[in-house]
Amino acid sequence: MKLIIFDIDGTLCHSRYIDDKCYIQAFKRTLDIDVSNTDWNSYKHVTDLYVTKQIIFEQTGKEAETAVIEKIINYYAEELKNQISKEESLFIPIPGVRELFTYLIKKSSEYQVAIATGGFLRTAMYKLSRIGISLPQEDIYTSNNYDTKHEMISHFVNKQTTISRNIEKVIYVGDREYDYKVSKELKIDFIGIDFRKNDKLKLAGIEKVVNDYEPIEKFLSLV
Repeated sequence: MKLIIFDIDGTLCHSRYIDDKCYIQAFKRTLDIDVSNTDWNSYKHVTDLYVTKQIIFEQTGKEAETAVIEKIINYYAEELKNQISKEESLFIPIPGVRELFTYLIKKSSEYQVAIATGGFLRTAMYKLSRIGISLPQEDIYTSNNYDTKHEMISHFVNKQTTISRNIEKVIYVGDREYDYKVSKELKIDFIGIDFRKNDKLKLAGIEKVVNDYEPIEKFLSLV
């Protein structure tokens, strides 16, 4: 069996412009902090939980309280849903993604699929529902409980290996160099998604890169 773990943002869907806007507004509403000029890639780990805690510490000099983080998540998720409901073009499923997941889930004896995203659970579930992807929640790992993707993917792979000894290969599918770095650290395969066609992943030396999932045979040939 091949275990394929997918990122969400930039990998299954594209909504980064509106994501950033809603995340910025959540900080403004919760703490009256302006983070509009923040370079998200400057942080050691690009997960929502890690970045949120770091911004709060940098801006206030205090460790982030759970209640404050929850408020930010709620404002962020509510605004994201409102904005996308008003303008559906702000949310773009990567072409072929629904067909791919339908195929992978139906071929359950050959493939197992899971999610490991740097986003929060609430926003992740909303995005998956819009794409039309339904997975058991135990197969969806988010930054609600993990600061880093390394932690969440490592935990999930170890768990699945314990349950089943039939996993012959593990592949992570993501859109950032950070995702590739994590995959290398964990010694698992990596497939890059370059939906915006900027060749950033190929320029970083990543060999397996596709722009989307059409046709699905093209993606499966890399698995």
